[in-house]
Amino acid sequence: MVINVSFITVVGKTIHTQLPDNFSIQDFKTTVIEKIDSSAIQHYRFIVKNKDLCLDDDDEFGKQKHLIKNGTTIFLLRRMHGGGYVETPILIDIIIQELPNELFKLKSIMNECTICMEDRFCFKICCSVICTGCFPLYFKSNNLKLKCLVCQLETLFSNFFISDDFIHSLESLDEILQLMRHIDCQICHCGMLIVNETLYSKQTCQHCKRTFCFFCNKNWNDVIEKRRNDLYTCHLNCDYETKLKYDLIPYVFNKSIMIPNCRCCPKCFNVTSYDGKSKYQQCNICKYHFCFICMASKIECDQANESIKQQCSEIQSQQFTIFPRIAKS
Repeated sequence: MVINVSFITVVGKTIHTQLPDNFSIQDFKTTVIEKIDSSAIQHYRFIVKNKDLCLDDDDEFGKQKHLIKNGTTIFLLRRMHGGGYVETPILIDIIIQELPNELFKLKSIMNECTICMEDRFCFKICCSVICTGCFPLYFKSNNLKLKCLVCQLETLFSNFFISDDFIHSLESLDEILQLMRHIDCQICHCGMLIVNETLYSKQTCQHCKRTFCFFCNKNWNDVIEKRRNDLYTCHLNCDYETKLKYDLIPYVFNKSIMIPNCRCCPKCFNVTSYDGKSKYQQCNICKYHFCFICMASKIECDQANESIKQQCSEIQSQQFTIFPRIAKS
């Protein structure tokens, strides 16, 4: 018996191979050397379900083996020792280009579209019906999630699309987007998946030789003002640094209190803006309710304080360490 696995080294490029059913750490290394590159073990980290496989310790690898099942995708992140945030629309466009062909295979019904309110051929998603014309924009604006426009429940790709290859592409892209939530993961413009082990900003891609800021993915010398090779940021409108910055404005319920005009959501790390009302704001991505001053959840802050008109604490600062890392050492 064998296990079918896929290695992804560059976005859009996949290497399909097999492992023995009861494979050992040496079997895994041998497969990598034979199918990818003789020096791949030294140059890459191997990621399965957002877990960094340990190839230096037999016992630790043995504890992780259950993650590798038939059909598993393993992502190879090129190690960078010099010195992510990924431009999500670039990755989404890879899928959107194939979407018309996939929609053509699906069964449609004549109905009133939930979005444009016109009678057209539509696809049913939970409580919603979306026409063929509105579907691509709906799918893209929801970051390739099949969310019901009425009840917000999410439909599995396999319960809607019928092409196995397209479903696998969507699932792989979803895993890549999850990887990109880690501050030390990035995708170069050439498509190479990379990991920054030092967390300094100036890096050179070993695949295309482009020198760039790892954290904002911009070419290092594309502006007159010089970038600085510091931890987590180049200091020129750099993404993670921008996520943590804010200006102070008067709090609507108590003008003597100053409140940040935006915050980085502590759950999903997207930036949420203050709406000029309560200090409790809801992230428009993950829907988490939290206090813009103390950063605690709405429930925790409510329980600890008598009134939303009072300052619950000093303004809680956020550091680069709030962002998750894929490489622990």
